[in-house]
Amino acid sequence: MWAVAILNPRAGGRTTAYLPEGAEILETRAPGHATELTREALKRGAKTVIAVGGDGTINEVVNGFFEDEQPIPTDAALAVIPHGTGSDFSRTLNLPLDGTLAAGIIQDGEKRLIDVMKVRYTTSDGNLRVRYAINVASFGLGGAVADRVNRSSKAMGALWTFVSATLQAALRFSGSQVTVRLDDSKIISATITNVAVGNGQYHGAGMRVCPEAILDDGLLDITIVRHIRLHQLMCNIPMLYNGKILRHPRVESYRVRKLAAESGENVLVEIDGESLGRLPVEIAVVPGAIRVFCR
Repeated sequence: MWAVAILNPRAGGRTTAYLPEGAEILETRAPGHATELTREALKRGAKTVIAVGGDGTINEVVNGFFEDEQPIPTDAALAVIPHGTGSDFSRTLNLPLDGTLAAGIIQDGEKRLIDVMKVRYTTSDGNLRVRYAINVASFGLGGAVADRVNRSSKAMGALWTFVSATLQAALRFSGSQVTVRLDDSKIISATITNVAVGNGQYHGAGMRVCPEAILDDGLLDITIVRHIRLHQLMCNIPMLYNGKILRHPRVESYRVRKLAAESGENVLVEIDGESLGRLPVEIAVVPGAIRVFCR
């Protein structure tokens, strides 16, 4: 098994003692570098690509499995050793958050073919870009929170960084008027607090926003939170973490193959925890797109 480990040293991923013996170790130097390193490794014949870092590093590695909006022909598998602010994709996979234990999955775990999401979003300067996502994308308050987290020091640790960013962003957030189209059929026009589109279940360091999402069902789980006031949001923060969010009367959920959303306002979009752009956005499931190590 020829393994390549892609390390994000800024996410605390310099420790390499637990990596498989003989793994080629490559450190990222700038945003987007993990994608380049992954593409090069796959073209050189790597059979395992290990993402060592947070959800942002995992997202970049996943994008390295694609080129020109097409999958790179390979039977290689993605392995994850979590080091970062959120580690939310690791939660969805039920991986241990301890690096040594997570590395053991590479030796003893199984490979599972799972879906990814193809996200066509709008950049801040109005251009369209495509990014693949493996976990959760969201817009509304989620996009504003991710923007704040990405600009913070994260010195408080993952949980309190996201809770603090959520409350601070909510103080300035008065809801966004959006139009969402589900599978070219159902159209929802509403003032929302947040819309989460999940292949996985968690984002924001453990917020279980799409609690029924399944990684390999060929569908996207959509959680729409219609506008709620700040005091209501604060009272219901536990529901973001305990998997009961779908019980809230202002929340509705759907399962679809694709979603399109637009707004006349500046509504921020986050993709696997990275604040990358704004609406309009189109998100479609790509079934069985990548193999991952799991237990």
